[in-house]
Amino acid sequence: MTDKPVQLFIDDLLRRKKLREASKNSDEATYLFHSLSESSIQALLSNSIMQNCAGGKHLVQQGDTPTHLFFIIKGGIKTVRYGADGDEATIRLLHSGETFMDAVIFMGGKSPINAVAIEDSSLLMIPAETVRRHVLQDAQFACNLLKIITRHYKNAMQQIDGIITKTPMERLGYYLLKQHLEQGSDSMDIALTFQKSMIANHLGMTPETFSRVLNRIKKMGIYVDQEKITLRDAYVLCHFCDPDTAHTCPRFNADECPLCNDNLKGYH
Repeated sequence: MTDKPVQLFIDDLLRRKKLREASKNSDEATYLFHSLSESSIQALLSNSIMQNCAGGKHLVQQGDTPTHLFFIIKGGIKTVRYGADGDEATIRLLHSGETFMDAVIFMGGKSPINAVAIEDSSLLMIPAETVRRHVLQDAQFACNLLKIITRHYKNAMQQIDGIITKTPMERLGYYLLKQHLEQGSDSMDIALTFQKSMIANHLGMTPETFSRVLNRIKKMGIYVDQEKITLRDAYVLCHFCDPDTAHTCPRFNADECPLCNDNLKGYH
């Protein structure tokens, strides 16, 4: 029998699914469940459990045997690796609607990462065996999961490339550009959903370097507050655009964005 909190989540998920279908709008916050039938969702989540955890809690330890796929309902999670000297390398910074341990449960062996709650969070935990069985039974679910894991792979490649080939200023600008596009490119404010120290670690910078870069970037018309970044105009981050990002921008190749057209000529 499905746990009551999980069933309430399913009911809300199905309600939002009907609203999306009626309005023909997509909802990336629930992409794991995109286009799944009601019976498929019920089967997938029938043995799942809800977990509420406080900020700072370690949900997965490096070397653990992975037992669940985690879907973040509310809150924030970071996945990290620790070196022999205790230094921390932040792999991913995750918020509501995202998943973790999705690739690890198919790797076999122990977890290569730690997962830590950044803040008080609510998580849906789907047993790993249920996930592995369901990808064989539902092609749509298998496709959803493959797209999510592929996105993680692409982001990891961009992160490695940024640390190796980009200056600290370029790394920060690229990060802010991606946040700007994901949060809605019509807004001049970008919410900082993670602490600056975490963003710095994720970008491979020391806090001191990150602070210096923040001061330099203000001269470009990018104003930094404690919880948000305010842009002078919609195009101030265009300097940091690249082929991977250009095609996700609604203004790419538009007449109102000559800077993008000049800088990215030949990328389309």
